[in-house]
Amino acid sequence: MPKNINYKPIFNLISQPRLSRFDVFFTDIEEKNYKRFGLYLWSQNASASLYPLMQHLEVLLRNTIDNEARKRFGDYWWDNITVDTTKSNHNNFKNGIQSAIKNLERAWRATEKTKLGIPLAGTLPSTSKVPVFNHDDIVAATAFGTWKEVLIPAHHTSSVTEQEHFLWPKSIGKVFRKYSVFNNSPNKAREDILNVVNELKDYRNRIFHHDCIWVKSKSTNSANAIETIRHKINLIEKLITAISPITANTLNSWGVFSHARRVCSSHELKLYIDMKPSFAIDDSDPEKIREHFNLSTSLNKTVPFSLGGKALGAYTLR
Repeated sequence: MPKNINYKPIFNLISQPRLSRFDVFFTDIEEKNYKRFGLYLWSQNASASLYPLMQHLEVLLRNTIDNEARKRFGDYWWDNITVDTTKSNHNNFKNGIQSAIKNLERAWRATEKTKLGIPLAGTLPSTSKVPVFNHDDIVAATAFGTWKEVLIPAHHTSSVTEQEHFLWPKSIGKVFRKYSVFNNSPNKAREDILNVVNELKDYRNRIFHHDCIWVKSKSTNSANAIETIRHKINLIEKLITAISPITANTLNSWGVFSHARRVCSSHELKLYIDMKPSFAIDDSDPEKIREHFNLSTSLNKTVPFSLGGKALGAYTLR
């Protein structure tokens, strides 16, 4: 553990509000500069372990809804589905699509100006026509929050005669193949899924904007702060399972969820603030090596050890 470094000039370049988050929510950890910096590094690695999960979820949610809606209503299905205009926020999804198109247009204009040698603040000639963007371009440009909006009640009908024109409930079983992990009732499952997507959308924004990844209101020490992170991992896994059980099983087979849970753990945190090797490797006791390494598989933990004066760790990839 690098204890003899002068951390003051390093902390001077990290905002105090960012550092103070650890002082407030990790009060059970002794305040020493090297431990404080270890906490900082651990939080970055914990965030990084969540990136693949959030990226998979974003792509899966977007594509599972789009694939089914496209089959039923055509390429530009958002122009063809019926929406209950008596319900609040009924225009939110369409507004999200329009926002994606505007972003594409803005990016096209910037590229066109660069190509023609025109300053960004300049005006394009009348011969430069904004293209009509295809379905795939538009969908790829949408924000994660856009897909939350298609789950709201305005896109659902209870009328049997109207169900052919609405997205829900007819498509619930095609979009969420195992929605029963939330509720056996299709409508209640959609409502529960909407709540989870909304929660994970806010959490995704915190991760991608380098905010703290634990829930502040529920965190008084490192243990319950970490539990709030692991709760989000469980929600992501549950939602991915509802969308595509085979994808969830595959991610588990590749060790993606177990990696996130290993990093987002009290055990892993301790390695960043005061790593004490479990053992030192020498050639005299191979049985001991095997015994310690078995912990990495049976307990899903990083096993710290020293070799030639170097601090190393062993863990299971998959």
